[in-house]
Amino acid sequence: MNLEQGQELHGFTVLTAEPLPEIDGDVYTLSHPVSGAKLLYLRNDDRNKAFSIAFCTPPADDTGVFHILEHSVLCGSEKFPVKEPFVNLLKTSMQTFLNAMTFGDKTLYPVASTNDQDLMNLADVYMDAVLHPDIYRKRQVFEQEGWHLEVADAEEGQAETGRQLTYNGVVYNEMKGALS
Repeated sequence: MNLEQGQELHGFTVLTAEPLPEIDGDVYTLSHPVSGAKLLYLRNDDRNKAFSIAFCTPPADDTGVFHILEHSVLCGSEKFPVKEPFVNLLKTSMQTFLNAMTFGDKTLYPVASTNDQDLMNLADVYMDAVLHPDIYRKRQVFEQEGWHLEVADAEEGQAETGRQLTYNGVVYNEMKGALS
């Protein structure tokens, strides 16, 4: 699809349209005036097509809230209310890349596939996940993915009263492993 500067498409306005010889293609920047969203479209003949939705997420502190949110939004959404849509996609999609990642100042949700319909399906799941996550309806999603206190299992022969509170959570354990 060739776009021209000033062209309107699905509520987006094409701001720039330039050749990009490094990828034997073109680069387009678009803006969505209603939401303020910005879009970068790279067009070339590569069979592997990719999509990503990204957000600026500069942290106010070191609690890891954006990393926890990254995990949380992939735990079901309004349109896809299953517990682990991410795991289901890994099993059923023809994806060539499927992940999410949090950096110091941004969070990305990229997907890729060599099949156009598969890419559209992946993009649909990811868009619904980040714009309509179950975290709004189920507080326990955030608590499960972040960190929380749990009563530790009693060791064999230990009285119930001897049990202690321990920290647990998906991101907590992931970061514990990354920093060990």
